[in-house]
Amino acid sequence: MSFSIRSTLFHALLVGGLAVPAHPAVAQYFGGGTKSSAEVQLADLEQLRDKFLALADAFPEETYDWRPMEGVRSVRDVFVLIAGEGVLFPTMWGFEAPDWVAEGGFGGETERLKALSRDELIAGIERSFDHLLALVRGWSEEDRARQVSFFGLTVDLTTAVTLMATDMHEHLGQSIAYARMNRIVPPWSRPPG
Repeated sequence: MSFSIRSTLFHALLVGGLAVPAHPAVAQYFGGGTKSSAEVQLADLEQLRDKFLALADAFPEETYDWRPMEGVRSVRDVFVLIAGEGVLFPTMWGFEAPDWVAEGGFGGETERLKALSRDELIAGIERSFDHLLALVRGWSEEDRARQVSFFGLTVDLTTAVTLMATDMHEHLGQSIAYARMNRIVPPWSRPPG
């Protein structure tokens, strides 16, 4: 087969492949239909919340201090980080911390979270995501366009939330790896029944 025929076939397959509708799981993940970027972002944050809560619940309490090696975060450390980020990141964007954040700022909050039992930490993750989601749901398009500082970058709020969600997805992947190493199947990956 000549180069030009192979090239034409490749481009036809590429373009044809792009015309295939999205996998049904993607539409289900975001609720189907036409969505704005704000709606997709909120759906993503809700999925992150649900997956972190399900995974945190799947780990038995005795595994919370497990870590794959010295010098890396434990299961508890990752969940403490996530509970903290839902509150810390919005303060970096100029929003007030909720009243329930510990005295002494986020250093105090991190220490408080580390001392919680498994069930209390799960409740802390949920409260943190509820705080974050309430903020993001309340933003107008004008709010989303507001410029904020985030880890040395000046970005709009929509971009800041995207960067935060990217970081949270990384920690979700870390938590999934920790679960698999402890022979825990993430609840959404379990076969039906």
